[in-house]
Amino acid sequence: MSVEPRPIPLPATDRPVAPDDPFDDWRRPGPLVGYLTASLSVAVALGLAALLKHRDAQIDAALPLLLAVLVPAIRFGIWPAVYASLLAFLAYNFFFIEPYYTLSVARPSQVVGLMVFLMISVITAAIAGQARERARVAVDRVRATRRLYEFTRKLASIADWISVTDAAAAEVQAIMGRAVIILLERADDLEVAAAWPPEDQLGDNALNAARWAFACRETTGPGTGIHPDAGWMFLPLLIGRRPIGVLGIAATGPLFDPEQTVLLHSLAEQSAIAIDRARLAREIDRARAATEAERVRNLLLSSISHDFRTPLASILGAATSLTSYGDRFSPARSADLLASIREEAEHLDAMVRNLLSITRLEAGALDIHKDWLDVADLMDRVAAVARRRGARQPLHVEAAPGLPLIRADAGLIDQAIANVVANAVRLCPATANIRLAASQRAGFVDIVVEDDGPGIAADLLPRIFDKFVRAPREGGDGGEGSGLGLAITRGIVEAHGGGVKAESPIAGPHGSRFTLSLPIGSDTP
Repeated sequence: MSVEPRPIPLPATDRPVAPDDPFDDWRRPGPLVGYLTASLSVAVALGLAALLKHRDAQIDAALPLLLAVLVPAIRFGIWPAVYASLLAFLAYNFFFIEPYYTLSVARPSQVVGLMVFLMISVITAAIAGQARERARVAVDRVRATRRLYEFTRKLASIADWISVTDAAAAEVQAIMGRAVIILLERADDLEVAAAWPPEDQLGDNALNAARWAFACRETTGPGTGIHPDAGWMFLPLLIGRRPIGVLGIAATGPLFDPEQTVLLHSLAEQSAIAIDRARLAREIDRARAATEAERVRNLLLSSISHDFRTPLASILGAATSLTSYGDRFSPARSADLLASIREEAEHLDAMVRNLLSITRLEAGALDIHKDWLDVADLMDRVAAVARRRGARQPLHVEAAPGLPLIRADAGLIDQAIANVVANAVRLCPATANIRLAASQRAGFVDIVVEDDGPGIAADLLPRIFDKFVRAPREGGDGGEGSGLGLAITRGIVEAHGGGVKAESPIAGPHGSRFTLSLPIGSDTP
């Protein structure tokens, strides 16, 4: 900051008058229309008094004239009412006190009556005017409270701190009717965060006033005695005693009255709370994301270390046996060990491909090379690979006649279907049946992989396509043992513009069905 903090108090003459000051009403002279209304009110009361006096000479003309004082008092305040009291006093003396049509008083007793009339009229005017002013203050406070409530409610519904600052600037401008700018601390200085109407920068004088308000936690600008020529009034945005920025409002009109000043400070306070809340929410989201990333990383490492250990141990054991005792094994035994090495290596290769695929999916870097594919050939190839890798269950492939070609990436779709089939092979008993079927519906080809195995647990079904979701042999995501297979399947299918769903049970309490819906594509050959 270029401004050193200096605790300079505001001059006493610049401090706002308290809204409840009983003498505040006497400091305002009232509008001109109030005096005109007072004159008209007294004239009407005078005519009414003359009419009543003409009909009955015993009627006191003072009563209608006293009522005339109430009209300007209730409508325009104290001073028009006092003016009406003096005017009524003179009219009463001139028209109804002997000698008539003069301001002279014939009898001393009438002087006392006139003074009592004047005192009563002035006191009535003061009481009525004071009641009117207090009613006005109460109405203004209700309006300010409602505006502040609506302002706070709108800000509370916004989570992003950038949107909060924009909304705060727009709402303060709408309430106060002047241009508003919000500056927040960044890199040991203040930067414009939001403004309404939009504003990107401030002049040097205004910026220095904003820095002073931030550093000293005091209001600056016109009416404060500190940077009075800044053109903006700046209020610090405080959380406790910690400043986070300043709220500026253009000094393009008269100074704010006490009620407006209180409302402006309340708006600044609520803006500071909302901005700080949104910032804290952002930090919480970042911390939560970092925690989740750490959890996923640990889970991934744990999964890799566990799932890679078994095939690596098998490969290492078979290779060691062949190296150390190969000349003692029969050709059949050696071939069996070599086949075991190949199978476990293929198993490792599948897990590595899954890890690479999930990484590319999350990074949005999955390369898709689309070509026209025959779904029946895809299913036959997946079933053949599953049998070659030791699937014990019967695999049935069914394709509806006249099935159109789909436009997709052959390698990725092959991997997506293979993950689902591998899931069924791993979790179903040898007596189960696995069926691969394909059919056409409006713009899509549905590839179904279903089995009559134990099915998927009800609590697991909603999370079946999440990463690292695995279950015991009764059901769940096999994904080559890493808990990634079905998550990768969903990512690949959705990257092609399709969708995937799981159902279980499908036959009594048993069985599961996975449906991969892939778009046919335009310009079908």
